[in-house]
Amino acid sequence: MRKEKIMTNFEKIIAQNRLKTNAVLATYCVIFAFIGLLVDVIRINANDLGTALFKLMTFQIFPTITIIMFLVAFIIIVVCIQNFSSIMLSGDEYKLIDSSKVLSSKENQIHRLLLELLEEAKLHFEPKLYIIKAPYMNAFASGWNESNSLIALTSALIERLDRDELKAVIAHELSHIRHNDIRLTMCVGILSNIMLLVANFSVYFFMGNRKNSGANLARMILLVLQIILPFLTLLLQMYLSRTREYMADSGAAFLMHDNKPMIRALQKISNDYKENDYKDTDTNSTRSAAYLFSTEMFSTHPSIKNRIQSLSRRVI
Repeated sequence: MRKEKIMTNFEKIIAQNRLKTNAVLATYCVIFAFIGLLVDVIRINANDLGTALFKLMTFQIFPTITIIMFLVAFIIIVVCIQNFSSIMLSGDEYKLIDSSKVLSSKENQIHRLLLELLEEAKLHFEPKLYIIKAPYMNAFASGWNESNSLIALTSALIERLDRDELKAVIAHELSHIRHNDIRLTMCVGILSNIMLLVANFSVYFFMGNRKNSGANLARMILLVLQIILPFLTLLLQMYLSRTREYMADSGAAFLMHDNKPMIRALQKISNDYKENDYKDTDTNSTRSAAYLFSTEMFSTHPSIKNRIQSLSRRVI
């Protein structure tokens, strides 16, 4: 009965998390479309902003720039999905743990830990496992879905964590995959970059002799968005990512039937970053939001203190 209750609560939290995810993605799409429509207003040199927006949204005037923006975003997302492994792993020496080949004792250990978790959770997929040769302790999961997902662990993490702590970290990343967080991280990261790029450059498009009041107002709004959007996208990412990290921590404790290994792993990783400056060591910024741990001032991750407090309150 107790196990069923825990499972029900766990599934309820996951459902709430997915609802928040869909809300944020919808917000991104609305903002993205609004930017495109503003550029279209400038393109047609509209006299009245409201009237022009209505005609563009009802296709009385074809929203050329808006449609192009969505097509370009779609193409970029498809390209990133097809090449996500090389994008996420670039900048470092890395190795795929291939169970069909001879493995070192450490490689064999982490592969067995993954298999244990998959069996215990009754999961019918196996993400690829990579070791990134790096002096810092971190990990991430990536991919579009379960069938093409990957989990990457740094060599320093593997060397400095004990067996249960390593298993907890793998369980954390596996939870991201189970919750479909990897797809979200990829989409949100791509949309944020495209949206900011378009907002920054679109204000200079179609400058020419367009001096009608509607077009000028649209240009002014775009200028304001240049200032607001970086903060808005950061807030949206923080809102999503912090929920995701708490969920993945909780998922790790759930799979391990113990919250202590995850707590110890977070403490060790945090202490390592406090004692060492890795700012110039990791040159791949594309995976910063996907990392288990982040040290950025405006990090999308919750603080280690809050994550440990949340884990400590969890009854296994």
